Amino acid sequence: MDSVNTVLPDKAAVECSFSEAAILYDRYADHHRIIAKRLLEFIRPDAAAGSILEIGCGTGILTEKLLDRFPDSNVTALDISLDMVDRCRSKLNLSRRLSFLVADAEEYCRGGDRYDLVVSSCSLQWFHDRRRFIESIYAMLEAGGSCLMAIPVRGMLHELVESCICGARTAMRQLDLDTGKEWKTRFEKSGMDILSSSVESVSCVYNHPIEVLKAIRGIGAGIDQSPAFLKTGDMKKITEYYSRHFQVDSFGKVSSTYRILYVLGRKV
Repeated sequence: MDSVNTVLPDKAAVECSFSEAAILYDRYADHHRIIAKRLLEFIRPDAAAGSILEIGCGTGILTEKLLDRFPDSNVTALDISLDMVDRCRSKLNLSRRLSFLVADAEEYCRGGDRYDLVVSSCSLQWFHDRRRFIESIYAMLEAGGSCLMAIPVRGMLHELVESCICGARTAMRQLDLDTGKEWKTRFEKSGMDILSSSVESVSCVYNHPIEVLKAIRGIGAGIDQSPAFLKTGDMKKITEYYSRHFQVDSFGKVSSTYRILYVLGRKV
């Protein structure tokens, strides 16, 4: 396993958290819609793919875009959460080109089928052996096949990170993410030809810092926390710091920034 600076997530907790969030996920996933749209802009307009694997399909935000973007392709939508897959299926099951798979992507990709395109938006940060996983993606691609990834990196939700540290002298461990450079190095060492890579920010505005925390929980990303998350006093310190330093208008609205690495690679 390559060395990482992050705390590795408990996959059982990840599965449970996302299963619980499946019903409300779409309500809080505006930034995921923006990221998914941007991700597909890295693919050439004339690109084609007969078979596509989507890792971490969630409720189908990117899945639907893949079906539209590649009308002649067969898409396999994979997620570790059965509830997420069921939600995705209920929205998109009219397509005969779409199949579903409930699995741990790290395990599946070590010996799964071969694909022309492997895509993932905001799921790779939950994996353990990240170097080996990228190598598995390379191995399962058909010759000339591509991988297209959007990966949260360090700097993600920096407003909340700073507010926790400076406001309450605490930290959200799951936001201690790998850097874009660390991820890009893994792709390069796998043998992948990097056609394009870019670290970009997606900014959202919320009515109050509490709404930022609700959004994190609403998409199932609030793992590794106690049910109360923080003591009442700490929560007050965090929200006060957040409001003071990251307010964007006179009505008390605040910013929240999602820092994303986009990578397009090809198997040569």
